[in-house]
Amino acid sequence: MGGHTEVFLEKGASVYAFEWDEESLRIATERLRGYGERIKVYPYNFTYIKEVLQKEGVYADGVLLDLGLSSFLLEGSGRGFTFQKNEPLDMRMSQELTLTARDLLNRLSEEELGNVFYKGEVPKARCFAKWLCKKRKIKPLNTTFDLVDRIREFYKPPKKKEKDLFALVFQAIRIEVNQELKNLELALKNLPDILKPGGRIAVISFHSLEDRLVKRFFKKDERLALLTKKPVRPSQEEVRENPRARSAKLRVAERRI
Repeated sequence: MGGHTEVFLEKGASVYAFEWDEESLRIATERLRGYGERIKVYPYNFTYIKEVLQKEGVYADGVLLDLGLSSFLLEGSGRGFTFQKNEPLDMRMSQELTLTARDLLNRLSEEELGNVFYKGEVPKARCFAKWLCKKRKIKPLNTTFDLVDRIREFYKPPKKKEKDLFALVFQAIRIEVNQELKNLELALKNLPDILKPGGRIAVISFHSLEDRLVKRFFKKDERLALLTKKPVRPSQEEVRENPRARSAKLRVAERRI
């Protein structure tokens, strides 16, 4: 929604910003309109950062990837990102994507669906996929509450653990629909190429799959020097002000000279 970008602009930076959700892009563009030519906003996923900056002939002092879902997508998009509202099973961050969560859940083979849940670290991933494939023949999954009911029926989780389980299953599906880990891996591979010597990459992740990928890449890539031995976590005060920050982890690496 342009929050981090606005802080950079207030500090005097020029920013190339990337947002592939159309509505979030519209809101952020309107919010940042007053900063004139110091802000350029592109309707692309962050995998296009290298391509765009090379066309512009620009090397960056720093790159920030904020991998979290915006409040708008969770609460106001109506695309089924949350298990707390009954919405169509969409989960696309960009409407240009063709595969929806509904397509994925109703069309993938048992093996393919099992792989989605397994990669997402869903408990009993392959058994759940097998069971889901049987159930969808009787009644396809069309809404978020259809999926919630199936999760409850299969796992029979204690009430206090339901939300964590729902979140894990929804996350696994959303990651697959938007190819989030593949996009992150591709972006990380390309970003050092467009950094100035001493330039930095900062990544804020919100679950272990993302954080693990970032951690491994920062350690493995010889072009980078790791600046955060352990991820920076939000303070208790920040979590009180913004509860969604509680799972955030920030890691930073610097381009070697």
